[in-house]
Amino acid sequence: MEKIRVLIVDDHSLFRRGIADVLSSCDDLEVAGEAVDGLEGIEKARQLKPDVILMDLNMPNCSGLEAIQALQTELPETNVLILTVSEMEEDLFASIKYGAKGYLLKNAEPDELIQAIYHVARGESIILPLMATKLLIEFQNLSSGRKKKHDEGEAGLSPREREVLQLVAKGATNREIADSLYISENTVKTHLQNIMEKLHLANRSQAAAYAIQKGLVSQKD
Repeated sequence: MEKIRVLIVDDHSLFRRGIADVLSSCDDLEVAGEAVDGLEGIEKARQLKPDVILMDLNMPNCSGLEAIQALQTELPETNVLILTVSEMEEDLFASIKYGAKGYLLKNAEPDELIQAIYHVARGESIILPLMATKLLIEFQNLSSGRKKKHDEGEAGLSPREREVLQLVAKGATNREIADSLYISENTVKTHLQNIMEKLHLANRSQAAAYAIQKGLVSQKD
């Protein structure tokens, strides 16, 4: 059976030694190497091409977050499992955002660590229930913030901007909108720019779809 090769990146030698002892109890796990900070971890990852990297977050010279960002750019196939004392939501969120496959606390049981390594080695994600709940809350807050920002933008549309948006949804050109509202084409363009910014839309098609979705104009129109 081919062994899962693990690189341990942590600035505490005693902790690295303890992790190595835990992994040595499994015939299919092998400590491929050790590193004392993110910089050395990146270099060892280049040399050793491990299946899994156990990465601490708070280290001198180069943090775990900085290291996984660099690894995702240079070695995107690398499976990183964060092993840290930090229960802070921002550390969890940033780790997953930058490409970590898992997030485990250092007070985890040895069996939890071993199982997490197996999962991550297969390219799966692993987060303990407590941290998963925090991650879910963080995503919900982010989603709510975006929705609030979107709703605030809709409420901020002026009556004229609503008229322009309705005509856009009906397929009117800038010239036709200008003629219909007795304004210049430049003024129409300014209104459109303001609408896009307020509603966080990218183009005219999105604006038209938005107007139909919100009932500002019917599908038939």
